Amino acid sequence: MMDRRDDMTMLAGLVAAVGTPDFPARFLLSLRDLCGARLFSAFAPTGPGAPRALFAEGDCRAVPDFARSASQAYCGRFWRTDQAVRRAVPGRARGGVMVVRTRARDIADPDYRRTCYERGDIAERLSILSAGPRALVASGYRSSVDGEFQPADIERLEGAAPILMAALCRHVDLSANRPCDDTPETVADVLLAAGVGLSLREAEVAANMILGRTQAEIGAATGLTLSSIITYRRRAYCKLGVMDKQDLATTYGRLRPPTASR
Repeated sequence: MMDRRDDMTMLAGLVAAVGTPDFPARFLLSLRDLCGARLFSAFAPTGPGAPRALFAEGDCRAVPDFARSASQAYCGRFWRTDQAVRRAVPGRARGGVMVVRTRARDIADPDYRRTCYERGDIAERLSILSAGPRALVASGYRSSVDGEFQPADIERLEGAAPILMAALCRHVDLSANRPCDDTPETVADVLLAAGVGLSLREAEVAANMILGRTQAEIGAATGLTLSSIITYRRRAYCKLGVMDKQDLATTYGRLRPPTASR
């Protein structure tokens, strides 16, 4: 069992990774040390609309890339029935951080339970909710093999939760505002390598949007009509699980390999 000094050392390492490509992996490592979580996901609730997926990290032996596919399914459909996380909707609370436990067996929606839990042998989740005007959710997951979260696990996570969420908030801000000097070709290559089934045209339009090009500029550069650009943009958003240009830029920041960073 790690003591408080070990926890502070681990959290210092997380803070040092803020703004770097290593941050999601360091966040998962922190959750693993604190409460034994195997997977990690983070979302930004957006009021009445679907949450914005920020990160999905961790391995599931039974289902490759389970963390990311489950996060995309959650943002696409199942967030509506997740009452625990809906407590973090912006403006619903005054603020603060709280930890909420959700067991797979207690989820009433069978499709949600099967797609986001049983398919990856996930038994339960601990979610840190940062409610108020700037809402964020970070969740750690355990499989049935790992056993249940224990009271000591929850207590340690609650003690570290304010630092974890402050680091997450700062990293999201830095990722959204980081300058980007990549070319449309290199950005499109990263998007195509994400494995979500983007076509070349969809990746091309999304890449130009990430680089801040207007629809008129995209049309001039690619020869596409406005209606075609809108169609490819909509398809790219759907496949990447994003809602708007900010989501798209954040997702690219997560996908971009360290060698492509400034």
